[in-house]
Amino acid sequence: MDILSGINFSKVFSNSSAQVTAISLYYVSKGNYSSTFYTSFSNNTSINSTITINYSCELIDFNTLNYTVFPYNNNSTSNSIFNMGAVLYFNVKSPIKSIYTPYNLYTYSNPFGEGMSFFSVYSTINIKEYNTFNILFWDENSLNITFPQVNYKDSNNKNTHVITYPSEIDNFIQYGINTYPLYTFTSNATNKNPFIYSSSQMGSVDSPVPIYQSKNGDLTYLGKFSDFQNPSNISIFCQYGDELLPIFNMVYNFTELPTFISGRVDITYTPPNETNLVNTFIFTLFANSTHKYDYSMIRTTMDQIAQVFYFPFGFKNGTNFNFETKISFLQQIKSSIAGSNFVYLNNNYNIPPNQYINSTGEEPEILFFEMMHLVDCNFLIRIKMKDFLYIYIHNDMGYRIIGFESLVEMDKDGVGLYEFVYDYITNEFVGFIVYDTLERSKRYSAGDFISLNPISTINPSHIKLNSYQLYNVSFLLNDIDVTNKSVDNIFYFNYDGIDTNTPIIFILSDYVSLFYQVNNITFGTWNSTISKFQVEFTVPANTQLGYFPFIFMIGMGVPLVSEVLPDSYQLRIKSTYFDAYGPIFDNIMKINNGNVIGWRFIISDPINGFLKGRIVVRGEMDGSIYIFNLNETNIIKGDIFLGQYEINITLSSVCASQYYIITEVELWDTSLNFNQFSTWKTITLLKNPFINYLNDSETNKIYKQCDGVNDGIDESPPILKSFQANRTTNSDGSQIISFNFQVEDEDTGLKDEQFPTVYITTGFIRVIEGVSKLLYKNNTTAIFTCDIEIPYAFGYKQDIIFSVYGFINNGGYFSGYSSECLKNNSFIYSMSDLPLAERLFISSTTKITSKGNKLWIMGTKFGKNQTVHIKYHNDPDFSQISQPTRVYGVAMLIDDIKPTDKPFIIKIVDTNSMFIKYSQSNHYVVIPKVFNYPPPPPIPTLSPIPTNKPQKCKGEPECGGKNQGYCSQSGCICYQPWIGIDCSSQIIIIPQPSTNTSTPTVEIPIIPSNNNNTNNNQTTNYFIFKSLISIVSIRELDIQSNQIKSFTFDRWIFTTITNAKSKYVATILNENVTTTVTVNIEWFKDSTNITFANSQITMDPSSVKYTIEISEYKFSNNLNQLQLIMSASFETNNDNDICSLTEFGDSSNGDNSNYFKIQIDDHSLYGRFIKRAIIDNYVRSIDNVLLDSSMKTIKTPSSSQSFIGITIPNYKQSIIVDPDFSVLIDSKSVSNNEENSICNGKSKLTTPQLIGIIIGSVGFAAVVIFSITYCIIKKRRDSRFTKSFDRKLKKLEENK
Repeated sequence: MDILSGINFSKVFSNSSAQVTAISLYYVSKGNYSSTFYTSFSNNTSINSTITINYSCELIDFNTLNYTVFPYNNNSTSNSIFNMGAVLYFNVKSPIKSIYTPYNLYTYSNPFGEGMSFFSVYSTINIKEYNTFNILFWDENSLNITFPQVNYKDSNNKNTHVITYPSEIDNFIQYGINTYPLYTFTSNATNKNPFIYSSSQMGSVDSPVPIYQSKNGDLTYLGKFSDFQNPSNISIFCQYGDELLPIFNMVYNFTELPTFISGRVDITYTPPNETNLVNTFIFTLFANSTHKYDYSMIRTTMDQIAQVFYFPFGFKNGTNFNFETKISFLQQIKSSIAGSNFVYLNNNYNIPPNQYINSTGEEPEILFFEMMHLVDCNFLIRIKMKDFLYIYIHNDMGYRIIGFESLVEMDKDGVGLYEFVYDYITNEFVGFIVYDTLERSKRYSAGDFISLNPISTINPSHIKLNSYQLYNVSFLLNDIDVTNKSVDNIFYFNYDGIDTNTPIIFILSDYVSLFYQVNNITFGTWNSTISKFQVEFTVPANTQLGYFPFIFMIGMGVPLVSEVLPDSYQLRIKSTYFDAYGPIFDNIMKINNGNVIGWRFIISDPINGFLKGRIVVRGEMDGSIYIFNLNETNIIKGDIFLGQYEINITLSSVCASQYYIITEVELWDTSLNFNQFSTWKTITLLKNPFINYLNDSETNKIYKQCDGVNDGIDESPPILKSFQANRTTNSDGSQIISFNFQVEDEDTGLKDEQFPTVYITTGFIRVIEGVSKLLYKNNTTAIFTCDIEIPYAFGYKQDIIFSVYGFINNGGYFSGYSSECLKNNSFIYSMSDLPLAERLFISSTTKITSKGNKLWIMGTKFGKNQTVHIKYHNDPDFSQISQPTRVYGVAMLIDDIKPTDKPFIIKIVDTNSMFIKYSQSNHYVVIPKVFNYPPPPPIPTLSPIPTNKPQKCKGEPECGGKNQGYCSQSGCICYQPWIGIDCSSQIIIIPQPSTNTSTPTVEIPIIPSNNNNTNNNQTTNYFIFKSLISIVSIRELDIQSNQIKSFTFDRWIFTTITNAKSKYVATILNENVTTTVTVNIEWFKDSTNITFANSQITMDPSSVKYTIEISEYKFSNNLNQLQLIMSASFETNNDNDICSLTEFGDSSNGDNSNYFKIQIDDHSLYGRFIKRAIIDNYVRSIDNVLLDSSMKTIKTPSSSQSFIGITIPNYKQSIIVDPDFSVLIDSKSVSNNEENSICNGKSKLTTPQLIGIIIGSVGFAAVVIFSITYCIIKKRRDSRFTKSFDRKLKKLEENK
């Protein structure tokens, strides 16, 4: 398509018959505009078209400008982490991209939604109490924004003393990564703590963070001196009133820790014909280095794919002072790209394929895309594509490569369906890149087109929402005391107009949680009982006093920072202590006694106490590694607050003289604060357990002097004598490669407690590894074994190659063998044609609390013919069998996990082994998160609550058979999804009905999949089932149940609560008293546990619940009762030989309710009526009665109606009842030999009854109506039913 107009445009999608073009309009001034562009075919200009676009530029109407400002809450006594001065957002027609601010202010902007723009405002350091700036508009209007200065603190602190670590700093020698001099400052303020910061001569500014608070209230800050200039000049300033005064200055010299510098790396290629590889070929990198290796990670990239490797991977021989590296990787044999950009040890290479395939202009295409939200921030992405190789996709944690492990199925044309679950917590989905088998790539971004007929795009399932539009915020507990204990809490809020399954992210951002805890992110859920969203979280013990900070985000939109919320929305913390710093070494003593070396530590953590630790010691020359894990059981003397611990290494009498160095330390306290030290990896600057030893750069080192020539050094490295590999498939389908190898060192022997590592490499620098186990060892020889489980699809349509590194002798030398080295020594070095194992496997689950209910399971080879077996704590075997309610190839949902505070085991069993070789999955342990809250006071009970009598189990077979239910004393107990007194019915999963805002009537058409075996000439028709559930009236009854008064409803007021819940309000006037009837109708898409009247009730998926509240009613007599009358009808257009049946009685599943069921043919309307209600804030019993005999209802084979009365005893203030309804499909149709069934040729109805539904003396005011339409594929369709149904609805409206 040729564009002849001057308008700026870009082609976004095209195929052989159509093109989509994006048109860009540049900056214009106010006014109306019209532009025209022309299109034509380049090979035939006579086929053309002219398109005119009219557009306008409008000024923002300042008088109607809708904006909201959230200023920083300067009542907070806690220190700000984000320094966000204010948040403001605008509602205008189009998003505002940016606003101008003065030099001392800066903003972060985020336009989203339709016309919604968000700005967060920050300021540079100043001591003004407030900041002000103006936003100017084109019409010369301006908007003045004033907000508090975050750093301004009206503090009465009088202390100026600064303590440095080390105490004397003249020449500081760094011996760990990010190990810098530190300082502490203690505030004695009694109101707010002062603003304090350090400034270097180079202009860098740093603020200390609070770490301790003593019992008397003094707060200690910890800061760092990190000026990179030598000599360093640092000053510390503190706020006094409206001034920032210097309180400390220091000049010192700094010696930086030397870092590893790699040398030149060379590369060799092994031709494919010299190997037994099929899809790839080997290239090997090798280098020599005389620079000391410091154990730093080795970063490797291949195009955009990055990997990080650690010692001993790639180290061929030598010592850490003088060594050779040799490492092998794989490259594709055939590719359409001239070469891959490969980076290793800071050297860049172009790795060409063995065969270059020229395919200019061709690129891979996806044929289908779907993204759906599962739970929390887990999203399922489904893609169809031909010639698939891999997908490159980003999320919060970086990027991920999705390969054949995502393959669910492949059709005969080679089109595969690929599925994977991905997390998007703080970042939104932006797109991905697909690669085909020739490594051709195509980038797909959100909104891109996949096809034009039908129109299909990359459409993410999440939306950006403004988190600041929440309201009605509260906490279960406030003003909580966290002294020496953590406290579980719940955050409640409302947010209008969103799906109740919308992702809700809650991040704890206090100093304890944000910097020191890994699991500081929790997710929200909808609480249908109180009609609010909620987030369960834990406030850590001994966290900082004042307002507890958090970050809140709904959807993938703008994060809300609690520091700008009003006082009423804040969580207030009390505590005697504050501790946000991990354990430290209070005293260190070195041990160097004969062949034993080590350290004796006194570990101090005076407030929270020491929980656990990990200390790594390495040989400086030979790279040997010793790992020590510490906990309370390792205490020699003292306690967790001040205790002595010891680590020791026993060396062989034959050894090499060298330093043994503590290279890594992690010390954790009981609140999961941790301090960290490393000689080679990046850590947070302040978290140093060696804070008391920063002046001693030798404190982490012990020199071991060994006897022998040349200090015992043996320069002949260990030699590999044999290397074997064997692949096996286990009974569960898992693939294991077992390695057995023998190594020899004739001079000094192999070093004790050092275990080589075996590596398996496949294409795109993907590597898995396994640490070996020792089988046998003598003075010169050692035999090792190593089993490595092959991940699903690892190496599929690729090859795999082996390598082994980490042989260390007693003379200080190491060795290792790359794949090329193994090949050159005639050892096995590769395998090809690894099969795609048909393994039913559970890899992970979503989080679950001790309340149970829903659990998403992730893995491979999931399908429809599978059940989940559950073994709870103390169960002798798998006691529960659950039917998944949603199933995909890599994820399935079960929603009937029982409440438990103990770990439980799940496995998946495939009931149809024809389609999968291994019928059972692995066993997977699920650990629920336990929240302990003060128990809510139960609603008082005034009368005994009735329980259903024991029932005889029904059904043939009994309770539907062993797979559908079992017999108990109360009757049949059904397994989901089975339901009913004989477990012979299943709940039908149907879409949520649309909401009618004028009348509460919802009609649900279901278009089932057409899988009938019909020929092409036969027309597919439908039988329609429709159900109506209505609130008819309320009436007052005397003690003999005679009607005294009756009231219908003339008008309802409708309100949307959420997309799944609506509210209807009506009133009646009786004896000058207005009674309000409030009806909440809520749709449950999934199985959900709710609580009503002190009892837990399970709402089945695709069910609707009525919560009906009636306010004060003026009774004519104190002995009278009130009865709420509901109507339920069920009809079908099927006039074949069918029957209908109505049942009403006691349920048998233990919920002590009445059930109601209208069955026509093999479909039913099912209702549950709880035998209790909340009356005047007490739980009391109520009666549910079937009124069909007195209401003269219609009963035909294809149409049935019933009335149910909910009878409530005399009350004063209010009542709440809670019935619910579902649509079922039954195992068998109603037959004419069942008692009370009505069939064609069996009906005894009179002619007036057959004319229509007789409502009786009450009339039928269908005011609150929930209608379900269910369509079933049958052989023909009768339009008379629809016309008849419409006539009846009109007649009902006329009778109002």
